[in-house]
Amino acid sequence: MVEGGENHHIELKTAMWIYLMALVIGVGVGTLGSAFHYCLDKVIGIYAEIAALFSGSGSLLILVASIVGAAMVAGAAILVRKYAPETAGSGIQEIEGVMGELMTLRWRSVLPVKFLGGVLSMGAGLVLGREGPTIHLGGCVGQIVGEKTQADKHTLNTFLAAGATAGLSVAFSAPLGAILFMIEEVRPRFRYSFVALHAVIIASITANLINDQVFGTLPQLPVQLQASLPTFQPTSNLLLTLSLNLLLGALIGVLGAGFNSVMLKSLRISDGLSGRTMLIIAASVGAVVGALMIISPEYAGGGEALVKEIFVESPLLGFLLALLVVRATLTFLSYSIGVPGGIFAPMLALGALIGTSFGYVVHELAPQAELQEATFAVAAMGALFAATVRAPLTGIVLVAEMTDSFELLPAMIVTCMTASIVAQSLGSRPIYDLLLERTLERRGLNAEPVNGS
Repeated sequence: MVEGGENHHIELKTAMWIYLMALVIGVGVGTLGSAFHYCLDKVIGIYAEIAALFSGSGSLLILVASIVGAAMVAGAAILVRKYAPETAGSGIQEIEGVMGELMTLRWRSVLPVKFLGGVLSMGAGLVLGREGPTIHLGGCVGQIVGEKTQADKHTLNTFLAAGATAGLSVAFSAPLGAILFMIEEVRPRFRYSFVALHAVIIASITANLINDQVFGTLPQLPVQLQASLPTFQPTSNLLLTLSLNLLLGALIGVLGAGFNSVMLKSLRISDGLSGRTMLIIAASVGAVVGALMIISPEYAGGGEALVKEIFVESPLLGFLLALLVVRATLTFLSYSIGVPGGIFAPMLALGALIGTSFGYVVHELAPQAELQEATFAVAAMGALFAATVRAPLTGIVLVAEMTDSFELLPAMIVTCMTASIVAQSLGSRPIYDLLLERTLERRGLNAEPVNGS
């Protein structure tokens, strides 16, 4: 009995120590994430300064913005290629690979390059999201804590998971969605246990509090919709609403499968090009988005401002479709040129555009139903995430947290689940499984096939 009591005491002591380290990780990621957002916002402000400086001459203004954008993106590409090639793209697949012991995390080079490269690439206006870099940076913090405390493999896996989750929590101010992402999407690599799960929760909540309350960094995407969206009425147009959500989910399931296919093909094409050619392409894309940041900022950037604008105003269908095509094209270009940046935020913006367009058509065909475009936009944001990442629960909760629209959960659940099932039935695989396999292939590493969802 005494021996059993001693073992329980040792296990409790170990668990408390892991929880304390998770708290440290949360503080570290919250601080680092806030610094990243602050620097990125300041760099984006460069365009406002350019606009003020050259306000009298339109052509010169656009030229200067293009040059600035080209220089920033080219600089980010050079940084990545020279010092840390693994910082290109999102970084989520990198963390999954490290957690699966398929590769190592060189945090001494990854952390500064991901931070500075991300500020340059996204600050230039590329259609990339902040969540990829913050997740990668969060993983670095977890790795640092693991190394400094000489943690064993299982505990290090927990620290990496805690850091990555905290990074996503900081990016979108969505701690619950971040926790679900770790459980649902990263589960093949996450060594799930009672202690590990609670460590992830502690890190996620702590990072969110540090980012929001201590540093006062405003969430990048959350939109308060309670005043503008109708409460879901189970007895009001139930059959019509359910049918439309099923139809929207099926449509997005097809589009999500197409998104994954085009993204992977774009990356394969870029893999076959020389470094010099890729640098020219990177600078060219940077010049385009730099000009767009002055001419039509809604076409460039991660999409946070665009999503807010969509819910406030009611753009015409033609404008919405033009935005959809241009931003989808820029998403593939921005991600495939090999600079730091994620695809969460761009996907959410694309989903909002698809849902709003769908709602616009529904309103024109059945105005008597009194269904608002914004309700479809919210559901579509989560559905596109579910179709591409194949994590429907995460998509539902993440979008509900960001938009503060929990009253729309029934519609979101139907749309997200349908989109995920349709994408799966078409043979599409989760985007991060595909990206991880590509990463391992490029580095000549062998791994057992990643389990699809």
